[in-house]
Amino acid sequence: MAEVDGQEVQKPTTVANDPLKRWRGGKGSAERVEERVNFAYSLLLEGDTRRSNSQRIADRFGVSIRTADSDISKAQELLRTEQTDAREDLLKQITASRLSLVRRCLKRHNYQVAAHVLDSLARGLGEGSAENQAAAAPQLQITIDDKRNG
Repeated sequence: MAEVDGQEVQKPTTVANDPLKRWRGGKGSAERVEERVNFAYSLLLEGDTRRSNSQRIADRFGVSIRTADSDISKAQELLRTEQTDAREDLLKQITASRLSLVRRCLKRHNYQVAAHVLDSLARGLGEGSAENQAAAAPQLQITIDDKRNG
């Protein structure tokens, strides 16, 4: 250290010259990206606009709008794969819930509600669709014989 007028002058400590001030540990960049993507995922489920969600991510995590938009794209891909993977399980749960609801409605003599639930159950299974109704419709076939041959 340099001396000025008999006093020792100390340089201010910074991250560059003091190893105690250096940041160590904590979250790495992958963990930070994952945290932002998870937050973006929860925002997607709230149903706000993409631009608004990007701004909320940028404000909360101190990143650019472009980075936040990239995080939203990653969250959308997660949501898409999760929905396709869980679709069959979800359909089974919905069917079980509808059947339970029908049972309760019949027990309480709510026949109209039970009829609506059964109708939605049939449509969910593809039975009430226009394609099935068209296939089940009777077909009319008319043939005209030639008079000259008879």
